[in-house]
Formats: sequence, C-alpha cells, structure tokens
Amino acid sequence: MKVLLTNDDGPFTPGICSLRKALTEFGQVTVVCPAQECSAVGHAITYIVPVRTGTARLADGTPVQTLTGTPADCVKFALLEVYDSPPDLLVSGPNVGINAGIDLFYSGTVAAALEGGFNGVPSVAFSTARRNADRADAVAQQAVRVLRMLLGEGELSGPHVFNVNIPHLTGEEPPIRFTGQDLSFPPGRYVRAEAPLDRVHYWLDSTTGAGPPEPGSDVAAAEAGSISITPLRCDLTDEGRLDHLRKAASSGPAVARSSGPGDTGGSASEAAPAAEA
Repeated sequence: MKVLLTNDDGPFTPGICSLRKALTEFGQVTVVCPAQECSAVGHAITYIVPVRTGTARLADGTPVQTLTGTPADCVKFALLEVYDSPPDLLVSGPNVGINAGIDLFYSGTVAAALEGGFNGVPSVAFSTARRNADRADAVAQQAVRVLRMLLGEGELSGPHVFNVNIPHLTGEEPPIRFTGQDLSFPPGRYVRAEAPLDRVHYWLDSTTGAGPPEPGSDVAAAEAGSISITPLRCDLTDEGRLDHLRKAASSGPAVARSSGPGDTGGSASEAAPAAEA
C-alpha cells in the first residue's frame, strides 16, 4: 500500500514524525508537507505565485519533501508531480487541536483530506486534543487503530473522506463513536490589546460563547472523551433545497428547470417577453 502523509503544521512537529513511523505498518509512506505552519488556511491553494520544493528532516532524521504552499497544495503537488500512480491512502495530520464543528471549514488538515477525496483517494484527517501535544506516539497508535478498523470495514476501498478527532488520552483506550458535524456556531470574540507606538491589535478567541454540543456530534464525542469519526462529502450541494427549488420551478412557467450540473436550459430570469405597447 502506498500512503501519502501530509499535515498543516509543517515537518518539525513530533506528531508527523510519530505518525509516519506508525503508518509504515500499512506500506510505503511518502511525506509531502508544508514548509511552514499553515493552521486555519482552509482549502486555499497557491496559484498567483509559484511554489518551491525543499527537503527537511523529521525529529528522527527522516528526510521528507516540503512545499512552500498550503496543505491542499501539498496533496495536489504530490498527486501530480511525486506519484506516477495515485496512492492507496492519504493521511493528514495529526493536528494539535481538535478540528470539530465549524472548524472543519477552516482547517488545513481537513482540507488536505478533502483534496484527496476530490482526486479519488481514500483520505483520513486526524486531529487531537492539545493536551496530547507531548504524547505523539500514543496519538499515532490511536490513529493506526482507527485506520485498521476502517480498512477492516472496507471503508477505505473508495474515495471516501473521514475526519477523526482523538481526545485527551488518559491511559485508557477511548471508545470510538461515529458522529455528525456539530454546526452550532460559537460566536467567539476579539481580544483587544495595546501595542507599541499607540497601536492596537486584536486576537480572535473562538473558544468562548459555545453552547451545549449537538447530541451525536463530533464536539459531543470530544467532550465525552471519545474518538469521533465523521464521514465527509466533497459535494456541497444542498440536495433538499435543490429538490425544493426544482419542484417550485415545475409549477411556474417563469422559472426554467435544470436537470443537473451543466444543464443550459435557461435561467430564472428568462420570462416571456413583454407585450408591445
């Protein structure tokens, strides 16, 4: 099995070193990761300026390829320039800090997995509680535990994408829950601070103001000390709303109906021409 490993924290974090070593259980591991930290860059890609490749060494001395781009860039570059044929599995992470709820939209770690899914590669994003920052080996073993289960269930035989959060590890093996994404939105706040030269700056604090998590969600699992596995989809279409719009359109002559992506059968603005005066 060919495994592509990336992250959004760069090559110098203990997590990627431990995870690379643990993933050798499954086959040949190739690392292509950002040359610098890229937290919260979402699914950004680089196209206005060029990207450059480089080499770095993980904590154990293993040489890996780096890219002056985002996590999504790293996946795209690896698939187009590093591999002759697609890898069998893409693993992103482990991110230090849980990526659950609305954080999935901001996470570079999750975006890398979605980029793999776009390209037909089974992909899993791993994140862990900040209190596990000094337990990289233990986090890697839990990641391997999850991958064994997904492989055993045949869930990694197609271009599926999963987001996995590993809670604070206390010595006991945490239970595994299959969860949905919590969409409750913590309003957060900006923290104002004085800077030299009579300047003011603001730090975003998104940890405040969150209410109780939705039952069965990734956030609820993290708070309960469980590993959460959330299947993700690359298609952002709101199928329910699309169906509603098509049904509404079918009852009115002024709204053209589209049978699917790429259909050019008209638009809602193409009403009958006005009568001549």
